[in-house]
Amino acid sequence: MNTEPPGTRPYLIRRLAALLIATALAFGALMAAYYGVGRNAAAVTDRTAPAIVEVEAARKALNESYTSLAGKETAEAEGVGETYGADLNAARQHLVQAGLGTVADKEGRETLRTATGQVSSYDFLIQQAARSTGNDTLRDAYLGYAGNTLRKKGSGIVPRLENVQLSQRETLADETSFDGLLWFLWITAYVLCAVLVWLLVDTQRTLRRRFRRKLSPPLVGATALVALVLPLLTFLSSQIQHSLKLAAGKLGTISDPAGTLPNVEKIMGGTHWRAAVASWIPLAAVVLAALVVAGLQPRIEEYRFGKVRHGARPRPRALTRTRMYRAGAGLLALCLVLLGSVVNGGLPDLREGRVTVLASWTGDEEKRFREVLDRFGEKEDIEVIYQGTTSLRDVLLSRVDSGDAPDIAILPSLGEAAEYTDDLRPLGKGLAEPLKDYKPLWTAEDDAEVRAVPVKVSLKSIVWHDKARSRDLTTLASQGARWCAGMGGDATSGWPGTDWIEDILLQRSGKGTYMAWARGELPWASEKVREAWRLFGERLGTGPARTALRQDYTHGPFPKPGERSDAPGCELQHQGSFIRTTYRDGADATFTPSRDLLPEADRTGTAREISADFATLFGKSAAAEKLMRFLTGQEAQRIWAKPLPDDEDRTATPGEDPQRPFFLTFQEDLPEDSVNARVDKELHARAPLCLDASDVMPPRMRSAFQHGVLDYLSSPDAPTLKRVLDDLDAVRADTAKTPHADPPRVCN
Repeated sequence: MNTEPPGTRPYLIRRLAALLIATALAFGALMAAYYGVGRNAAAVTDRTAPAIVEVEAARKALNESYTSLAGKETAEAEGVGETYGADLNAARQHLVQAGLGTVADKEGRETLRTATGQVSSYDFLIQQAARSTGNDTLRDAYLGYAGNTLRKKGSGIVPRLENVQLSQRETLADETSFDGLLWFLWITAYVLCAVLVWLLVDTQRTLRRRFRRKLSPPLVGATALVALVLPLLTFLSSQIQHSLKLAAGKLGTISDPAGTLPNVEKIMGGTHWRAAVASWIPLAAVVLAALVVAGLQPRIEEYRFGKVRHGARPRPRALTRTRMYRAGAGLLALCLVLLGSVVNGGLPDLREGRVTVLASWTGDEEKRFREVLDRFGEKEDIEVIYQGTTSLRDVLLSRVDSGDAPDIAILPSLGEAAEYTDDLRPLGKGLAEPLKDYKPLWTAEDDAEVRAVPVKVSLKSIVWHDKARSRDLTTLASQGARWCAGMGGDATSGWPGTDWIEDILLQRSGKGTYMAWARGELPWASEKVREAWRLFGERLGTGPARTALRQDYTHGPFPKPGERSDAPGCELQHQGSFIRTTYRDGADATFTPSRDLLPEADRTGTAREISADFATLFGKSAAAEKLMRFLTGQEAQRIWAKPLPDDEDRTATPGEDPQRPFFLTFQEDLPEDSVNARVDKELHARAPLCLDASDVMPPRMRSAFQHGVLDYLSSPDAPTLKRVLDDLDAVRADTAKTPHADPPRVCN
């Protein structure tokens, strides 16, 4: 007869359940902890490292392509030369591969797409420099514009690639770091393994005491297995982590892209089989569970027919339910541990959508626009990713052609919007509401579907200067050196000169001539257009004209931080109302109508040249529609018009007139003598408003116009002017053969 205490069998059953649950939890935690270390070994080798190396190789090839040309004289027949071509082709191939395998975040991927599109602008400017080998002034100017496109802080190709690298290296840091969750998993695994070992040892002692068995071989084997697996996995994971750290160090600073990837592969060579050990951990858990069952099941079977205590009634359903609850609790705990290891990257993005936006605004203009986008994102719980580039046309064309257009693109003209008619979504009545008062001017036809909405406007036909120099402006205007003329604008260089010529033609010849010329109905070599060009070159003079080629369009009448305030410089700037955002804090700027200062202008004329930025919708998501509706509303325009956060202290001073953009449907109640109120008044007056002529022209004509300005300013004489105008008429004749949408009215 069995003489053991009557509670032995239930105890053994409970202990068996405890050991099995402890095994599941301990080895589940071990698998999660080990997988957390080794899961990124393959990703670092096969994806992250190549992505980082490809971007770095592209950056290096682009820099070398520019270095191969800077300061080097080449014959016209030689063009850019083989070295430049090889470097640029290599850069493009690396960018293609980087785009296919990038590990950057969402914004980083958008930045990479923008940088890839800018390469076409950079190459075009380099080709223009190569074609200007007989004109050192023009060649150097184009090389300077190309250098800006490549390296300009914030918006250049190289800085964008560096931002992509920062994003990719953040991914690398996540993949190679031993973070808090991994520490928690390993500590949890050690604690659970310790509990498991204690249960095994305690069970061994109990069996020895109750059954007088010195050792249970299966339980000894189970204890030995835990004692072997835990330190082995710890050792292997430390080797994996060490290799990951070494690889991260190699990818942190890359001096030789070609040799970096083989070095990383060599470092990570042994990590793959170590990471694969994770798949053997469940098998070890099964073996351990089998040993536990083999050690306890025979003892339990000895009591299968044991006596029940007197008066006690067995409750099989209750016992079964209790065991099920315990097993379920253990399984739930295991799932939670494994889930923690799988997540290991934070909570998922629960926002309602994502919208990508492409525009030409950089610098302070970008900061202002981001304030608007941030407000929209907070209000609607939608993520907005913005990219700003002066190479807008090349970037957008490349993205549309590749089937990866942004959701919203803000274009500088209706002429450019017309190029994408088949790709743009028609805007419904609600989205086109801001056009109701401006339809004759702001749409191609009265009955056409609206596909572009003006969200921001600029007043042109004005000249900026210091308020203290409001007298003798006519005398100053006759001296070319007094004009702050800068033609540099990266990929769009030359457009400030087109504004000069357009405004001179408008103020001298009236809106009828201006409209005919803008529509392509008036030849470039016609007397009125030729005279506008000649007066432009004459007003600047040869020396200032050539100097203007080397200067950025932001070169203005107010010294920038670090410049001497008493240094002699220019005092007048023919620019749109947006230019005021580039002036230093506290600049006491005001403007005078250009008709009072431009040569031979009609002083009684009232026509004003203006420009606008048009929002267009490529995406089909509800989130993109919401953003379009928001951008055309007064809430967005009020935010847009507010001072930047960095300027709040300065603009809080009484009497200050903060710099701001302007709109068609939003007009603030401002002091009448303030600059902002004067601009608003000019924009909303009943006098004729004429769109920027080059913005109305087909993009090919506009580009030729811009580059014709640069060519003319390099040598502003009669032979150069004749050659430039003949070339422009040839482009005009060629573009007339291509069917395109009817142009807008140009003037109201």
